[in-house]
Amino acid sequence: MAWLWYVLSGIAALLVLGTFVGGYIGFVLSLTRREKEAKELQAPDPMTAQREAMRAAGKQWLFSHDPQEVEMTSRDGLTLRGYYLPAAKPSRQLAVLVHGYHGNGPDEFAAMLPFYHEEMNYHILLPDHRSHGRSDGKYIGFAALEWQDILDWAELFVRRLGGDTEVALHGVSMGGATVMNCNALGSPDYVKCVVEDCGYTNGYEMITLSAKRDLGLHFPPLFWALGLFFRMFQHRSLKKDADPYGQIGNFKRPTLFVHGAEDTFVPTEMGLRCHAAAAVPKDLLLVEGAGHAMAYCVGKEQYDAKLRAFLNRWMGERAAV
Repeated sequence: MAWLWYVLSGIAALLVLGTFVGGYIGFVLSLTRREKEAKELQAPDPMTAQREAMRAAGKQWLFSHDPQEVEMTSRDGLTLRGYYLPAAKPSRQLAVLVHGYHGNGPDEFAAMLPFYHEEMNYHILLPDHRSHGRSDGKYIGFAALEWQDILDWAELFVRRLGGDTEVALHGVSMGGATVMNCNALGSPDYVKCVVEDCGYTNGYEMITLSAKRDLGLHFPPLFWALGLFFRMFQHRSLKKDADPYGQIGNFKRPTLFVHGAEDTFVPTEMGLRCHAAAAVPKDLLLVEGAGHAMAYCVGKEQYDAKLRAFLNRWMGERAAV
């Protein structure tokens, strides 16, 4: 029967090897820089086409205002880059706008920039995350690393603009998870409020959900292996360090939660769960008919109204005591 033992041992070894190879492939595909975006093989749906038109108009507006190219060195030595647009009139309010997964600052927030700049008279900072846009880096931290980068960007510009500067952090998707981590893990006094739009509860939960839903993968050891490679290359835990929901009891700043009611990518219930668990002053905007990262496109007027009221409550001379 020795042959049976050898066969079973060989099968087990192949399963282990296959699990680690699959985990590494999953890590590379999901958590490393994407040099070239996949081309759209079919015409976008009307909502996506509308969002892209709004983005194009917003980017034209942004670059017509000649934003400054800015950069910063991360704590682990990467050169991070972004754009900065000063307020049109003297102001002590700064909006740090934090983009999502495989995005960049100008694309993610282009449509919203006139609101922040022209109506609210805020300075605007649009950082590109590590391994995104014009910033350096190979590996994506999935909010486990990016939150510290964003707080370092905020500190850099508070020093530049003056110690009485007030900061609002506004993130979408992975950016939403990032600003929630900022809220829990180190928001300094000059960060006055946080807006999170369609952020996920936990990085590991999000990756496994996507793999099950989009690829039909239901093999937990693959996800464990992916998490192991994340720890090896990022020196962080995908479960514990990319975990806004798990840290929500440590939130320090008032938070506006935004989600599309039809979001199936980062399920709407994730946003509702975070909102329900937060113990800080909070508000909720649920946009009917909006899919993932579509809330501003679908509900611009209600989004502007909710955001205006929230910012006026917590920022500037009108802020609540």
